[in-house]
Order: sequence, then C-alpha cells, then structure tokens
Amino acid sequence: MSKILPTIGPITESHKSINKILKFSNLVRINGAHNTLSWHKKISKRIKKNKDSEILLDLPGIKPRTNNDKNYLIKKNQKVVFFYKKCKIKKILKIKITAPLPKTSKRIKNFSVNDGKYFFRVKKITKNFVLGKSMENFELEKKKGINFSNSVYDDQVQKKMYLSFLKKAKGIKFDAIGLSYVQSDDLVNHIRKFNKELIIVSKIENIKGLKNIDQISKKSDVIMVDRGDLSAEIGEHKLFPAVQKISKTVKKNGKPLIIATENLESMIFRKGLTNPTKSEIISLAYSNNLLADRIMLSAETAISKNWINIIKWLDGFLKKINKGYIERKSENDIFWKAVREIRSIPIVIFTKKGYALEKISETNDKTDLTVFTDSKKVKSFCGFKSNTVCILIKKFTKSKNSKFIYNSIKKYKKIIFSKKDKAVLIYVAYPRRNSRANTFSIISKNDF
Repeated sequence: MSKILPTIGPITESHKSINKILKFSNLVRINGAHNTLSWHKKISKRIKKNKDSEILLDLPGIKPRTNNDKNYLIKKNQKVVFFYKKCKIKKILKIKITAPLPKTSKRIKNFSVNDGKYFFRVKKITKNFVLGKSMENFELEKKKGINFSNSVYDDQVQKKMYLSFLKKAKGIKFDAIGLSYVQSDDLVNHIRKFNKELIIVSKIENIKGLKNIDQISKKSDVIMVDRGDLSAEIGEHKLFPAVQKISKTVKKNGKPLIIATENLESMIFRKGLTNPTKSEIISLAYSNNLLADRIMLSAETAISKNWINIIKWLDGFLKKINKGYIERKSENDIFWKAVREIRSIPIVIFTKKGYALEKISETNDKTDLTVFTDSKKVKSFCGFKSNTVCILIKKFTKSKNSKFIYNSIKKYKKIIFSKKDKAVLIYVAYPRRNSRANTFSIISKNDF
C-alpha cells in the first residue's frame, strides 16, 4: 500500500538525480527550512519539467533551530547557551537560535536538540534563551531543531510566519504545503484562505496537535506524523500509542497519512550498506499496517550519497509486503459496503471534487485506483494516495455522460488495464446535491 515520498536536497538536485527519483515517485518534497528561496525556485522548475510531477513544499516552522554556520563538538557536562537575539551570559559556548522559545504547559527539567537525539539538563530558561548542561558527548550539526516537552506555540505568530513565507515563495512551483506544529484546525482554515486550491499537509508534532487530531484531520487534506519532533515533545514512552491514535483518526476521516523521520537512517552514512536494521524493517512494516499512504525519506535522499540504494530497497520492500492484502472493514451503507467487497480488481472513478476518494479511503484503501478529474486540486491530492493514478482532463462533459466516460476510458485503457483485464467503474450516474458516487459496473478491456 505505502509509497515513497522522497526529499530533494543538495545530493539529489541535479537533473539526472531528479529524473531517477521521479521513476520511483511522482510526488517529491522540498524543505523550505533548508537552502535559499532561489535554490527552491531552481529545483522546483527542474522537477516540474516532468509534467506529472507533484511537489510538497514544507514551510519553515515556528520551532527554534540552531543558527550555527559550523559544527560544534559538545562534551558531556559542558554548559551551552542557546539564545535568540541577545544574551549577556559570558564564558560559555553560545549558539544563536532562529526563534524565541515556546511556552511549556509545565516546568521542565530537560530539553533536546536534533529531533530528541541529544539531551541537556535545564540550568536556566527565559523567553529568549536556555542554559543547558549536556548529558552526553556529541557533534551538533548545522540548523538543528530544539524541542521542549509539553510545548505550546503561538498560533498567531505561526499564521504570520507561514503567510510571509508563502508571499516570498511565489517563484517556487509547488502543489501542496506542509505546515509544522499544527495545533488546531483554526490554523489550517486561516492558511487555506491564501489559496483554496493548495493541498494542505498538517504535521502533528506536539501534545496540543495530538489532542486536536480529529478536528485537524477533518479540515486538512493530508496528515503527516513527524515521529522525531512528536517523540521529543511528548516523551518516547508515549510515541507508540500516539502514532496509533493519529493513524486511526486520520483513516476514520478518510485522509492520506504520511509517516516521517528516521525511516532508514542507518543507511544514510554507511557506505555500501544495502540493507537497513531489523528495527527499521519492523518499523516500516508497522507503518504500512497502519495504512500509511507515504513513507517519507528526508536526509536519506537529501544528503546521503547512498540515496539510490535506499530508495531502491524501500521500493522493493513495500511492493513485497503489500502482496495478498485483504482490505479493512468500514461503514455499512449499501453502496460503499459493496465497494468494500471489491478484491484484487482495479477501480476506475470519475470525480469532480474528490468526495468519492475519501469514501473509498474509508472502505477500500488497498485497491489500485485510476481517477479521472478536471480538478487540479484533486490531482494534487491523488499524489498523496497510494496505489493511485490520476488523469487530469480538460473538463467534464455534462451531456452525453456515458459517451464521455467511454471515450476517456478508451483513451487511457493501457493504464487502466495494465495489471488486470477487468476493472470496476464508479461514477455519478444520477447527480444530486453532495453526490459522491452512486453507480458502479464491471468493465472489460475487450469492451474498449
């Protein structure tokens, strides 16, 4: 079921590398928190030379990041100050950060850097700086995030940050945006006003977002679980039940799910490594069982010289474990109950606004889909769906509906019948308000 969501970075920015990646996934990610706006403009144009490509642009979030221009070797018990704007403390290593510190719902004793990998004991904390004592030896790399447990971020500041970046990013080509630290559906509604056609991917990364996951997933187009930040914010012991809760809620609401952070980290820097750890394999299989639509690769394809081995391995692994799946149960209404019973046969669906896609996601999330639509937003949405091919047509024909459907299927029958000689056709034969679909039939390759 799951497909790959690769991130394009400095190691994969060439035309050749991008074309290779697009053979594995037509949907790719670029991260606005790294590199310059001009870099993103250049790379997005390269990606878009492939007309079928879709781009997810992750917007820089409100989480403070280190603003160091070089790596630092931090020793155990060494004191370090992370500060925003100004800090008068002397004779201690000072590292500037990109934003003020968040509020926390309770007094904290520790904080972490780099997605919860390295911890410090809190010695002193204010709005603009934190003085910490390192709990281990490690190398602090450039632009790493700082996390505080039980943090709460200012939604008003987030709104301003995201809209400011979107205005600056007009030269960047993208189809979807990723919003970090989404804590309520209000943020999603506010950003959607900027461009109603954009796909909004809400990232669940802290305790407030977890608490409001139901409303957030209803208002968002896609949900991403950032396991690194989420773990650092709520505690590692709470991560497993949190991911279960998020995935169950997201799928109940019929939305695509992305699982991110450290999916194949062991393969990043080890030269010649062609297989991940057993723990990573189990984690990937579990994500797949949670009905994740996309497994995101970040540093694995952005900075690793081993990126081609990583993406090939993951592609092969996901194909193998998805054989022989039996779809999950869903609601009991007559039409969608019948759709649920469709097994091992592709589905062809004609939809203008994409409502039927959510219903299929709730009832039958494993079957191959071919979607015909005249909506660019629906096409972008399909980029996040697993096992889905979307064909964008100029305009739905209101009259002579059956002839329009017949001609469309005939034109693309090689795609539709690439695996099977038969398929199920789903469409609205008798339009009414809020219709999703009300007719399905079995079609054969020989009919066209």
